[in-house]
Amino acid sequence: MSASFSTPSFATGDLSSGDPVARLPLSQFTDDVLGHLLSLHEQFGPIAAIEDGGQRLVFLFDPALNFQVLRDTDTYQGRFFPVRGPKNSSQRRLTSGLLGMNGDQHARNRRIVKEPFGLRAISGYQAIIETLADEWLDQLKVGQTIDLADEMTRYMLGVTSSLLFGMDDYEHAYLLGEQIADWVGTMHEIGTGALVPSAAFDAGYESLLAQAVELEDSVTRMIASRRQRIADHAEAIDVLSLLVRGNGVHGTLTDEELVGQACVLFGAAHMTTAHSHLWTLLLLAQHPHVMADLADEFNAPASEQTGLLDRVIKESMRVLPASAYSQRVTSQRVKIGPFDCPPGTPVIFTPFITHRLPQLYSDPRSFRPERWLDIKPSTYEYLPFGAGARMCLGGPLALEILRTTIPRLFERFRLEVPVGTDLSAMIHGTMLAPVGPCPVTLHEADGRFESTPITGNLTTLVDLPPAERVSHRPTQPR
Repeated sequence: MSASFSTPSFATGDLSSGDPVARLPLSQFTDDVLGHLLSLHEQFGPIAAIEDGGQRLVFLFDPALNFQVLRDTDTYQGRFFPVRGPKNSSQRRLTSGLLGMNGDQHARNRRIVKEPFGLRAISGYQAIIETLADEWLDQLKVGQTIDLADEMTRYMLGVTSSLLFGMDDYEHAYLLGEQIADWVGTMHEIGTGALVPSAAFDAGYESLLAQAVELEDSVTRMIASRRQRIADHAEAIDVLSLLVRGNGVHGTLTDEELVGQACVLFGAAHMTTAHSHLWTLLLLAQHPHVMADLADEFNAPASEQTGLLDRVIKESMRVLPASAYSQRVTSQRVKIGPFDCPPGTPVIFTPFITHRLPQLYSDPRSFRPERWLDIKPSTYEYLPFGAGARMCLGGPLALEILRTTIPRLFERFRLEVPVGTDLSAMIHGTMLAPVGPCPVTLHEADGRFESTPITGNLTTLVDLPPAERVSHRPTQPR
């Protein structure tokens, strides 16, 4: 399935007032979020809005506006999930984690949740990540053509489930992870209906509420299991156990808070990290010279390594950020650029567009890891994990998973995209996701890196070099 970008000619608002407003049905916007974001920025510049009836969405593309919004957590509040559910419902409790909290409750919960994502805790997860990476790679064979998108989704389901819920009962943790992933998927499918009433939303809403009841029961049972292990003095290194135990300084979370945090943390981590792996590996497969340099890096002693893998990951998250956009909601009347925004106005910031501003990044559509030797963008110019006081706590852990998995993969295999493959991206929910399968053939790690001609909108999103081959000495196991 191929994805193309629409280039709508927006009907504007009162241009004499300077308001860059597009009159567009929100249902039409959600049909092609990626294409419309690109078109809004191209037509209106650093800020734009879409209006449909009485609803207005404001879009920020400029780092100065990112700074205004993301540093002020009182005026611009978090509301990650569009479908919160009725008060006292399972759906409301499941969506009450950090991404939907504000004020003192957010500050307190963030202090508690921060501990399992600190550097000390991450070092304790290293053995789990290595074990799961090796188990995944043991299932792959030279000569296979795999769907890399599906493989990374399944791999990260196992990693996320184990890190959050523990490896002592892996099957239970994995099944709970699948249940949360299905729930998140349902919300993505019907979420736009919260803004745009439709038959699909009406049909899916009651089903979602029933799904939430079953999920809350499963999470509650997992919390009880973690409590019992702590009471039995068993080692507790998974995130949920650390949250149940508390850190003795900032207190502990209530059962309702634990339910919300468990689901939101999983939902925020699973697919974004899977997509980050996917885009990084596909970009490497289509840039043989970078892959050859990376092979040198993997073979070099630790003292001689230059940090190329970190630059590769940074550049991948710049040009194809898994989190394409996120939003805040105004809590009071405020002025943003030319817009007078009443309380309740959704304000959307877009790493996907900001990362492509030529005034910030030369040749912005090119994948050039070497640029990170010379640039140091601010956190409001480069924000794959957001910025400000609500910056993603799981960012360092996601990076560690990437740093662990990618070298292990390339110790065993060389990746090649079959000639003519359609590689296309779309924005699904808030994430930059593949439109369809992403086939990749696994070869021996023979150092013969080769890119191939592909089709699809990835060729529009990224200025790919011509198909080429770079012969290199085989990668040697470390």
